[in-house]
Amino acid sequence: MRAHIAFISATAVVASLGFSHISHAQENVRANYNEPTRGFYIEHGTVADNREASIELHSGSDNIDAGGGVRLGLPGAELILNSGLNSYDENQVMLKYAMPDLTLDESGAHPFRWSVIGAFSHTDLENEQGQTVLDQSNLKLGAAFTVDADAGTFTIAPRFVYADGDQKDDNFLELDVGAYVGIIDTQAGLFSAGVEALMTTADNTDNTYTLGVRWAYDQKLNVDIVPVVYSNDELFGVPGLVRVNYQL
Repeated sequence: MRAHIAFISATAVVASLGFSHISHAQENVRANYNEPTRGFYIEHGTVADNREASIELHSGSDNIDAGGGVRLGLPGAELILNSGLNSYDENQVMLKYAMPDLTLDESGAHPFRWSVIGAFSHTDLENEQGQTVLDQSNLKLGAAFTVDADAGTFTIAPRFVYADGDQKDDNFLELDVGAYVGIIDTQAGLFSAGVEALMTTADNTDNTYTLGVRWAYDQKLNVDIVPVVYSNDELFGVPGLVRVNYQL
């Protein structure tokens, strides 16, 4: 209950910032930066441009392992190779395939950019005696929808997950929701705030709620700092989860 209340409160703060005139960030500010096509944890409906590549690193407090990945823009798609941030993804290959924009009104002022997403991961680890100590396979199929409205960006991403292995053996649904707003553009870069909810029907697994900040330092470097993560274990850390994306 405390996690739900905190997330709802944080969402209200971000939404109010995004739609108020107090915000120093204008709608076209983000055009001066080159942010990755993801939030802190979740994927957006956008894809990187063809031959646009970036590398990523992440580290964190407590049980968040260090890892990294590569994001490669392809014609109409994006290929992502990375280590997972949850309890059952040791590694993952993901393909995001861009679809035509969806418009809800005739003006087309705020189109939904969306993509179909498929991901696969497999880990088969043996010890020195040749005995299998970890065998895990995961398949994910879903989509992500992202819309820009005033200074805010909003994403919703449903998917089906098939997990077969030692860490998790289940079929379940997941739903990611994110809201982000540019706070202020300075000589040191653009600062944005965001909240995310990662909801799941998986057995014995709590929903995850995050609150963090993105520092778009320049056109190449982005740093995400996520000091609050509500999940099975509640994480309050400084800096908490840190994800770095560098455009090549």
